[in-house]
Amino acid sequence: MKKTLSWLAIAALTALAGCSSKGDDERRKLELLAQSRASVISSGLPIEQGPLSIMKASASKGIVEIMMIYNTDAKGALPLDQVLRNSMNYYCTDREVKANLELGLGYRIMIRNARGQLMIDQIVNQQYCEKPLPQ
Repeated sequence: MKKTLSWLAIAALTALAGCSSKGDDERRKLELLAQSRASVISSGLPIEQGPLSIMKASASKGIVEIMMIYNTDAKGALPLDQVLRNSMNYYCTDREVKANLELGLGYRIMIRNARGQLMIDQIVNQQYCEKPLPQ
């Protein structure tokens, strides 16, 4: 009886360890993917597109964090809510980005004004993109 209980306990612990290892592996893969994406973006920085400049890209816990500066006073600058809508549309529809979102990767978009004040801090993940975008 004791021997059977011991074997059951060992089998249960092994099963639990196997589950946590699989989860740990998935988390590690996601973190490596985030680091890879952040490195690719970082290699071309700064990227300037009109009044919007991407200044920094980093990775944290499976999320690619992208820091942007938006000069609202520049000629041709759109209202900030429209910039956010356009950015979210890109992240939710671009084939490569969408594939990464489906793998579980997330993007954190941080937009600061020219004075350095944080104006937008938005997480984009698959769940976010499944919701209809605000008009």
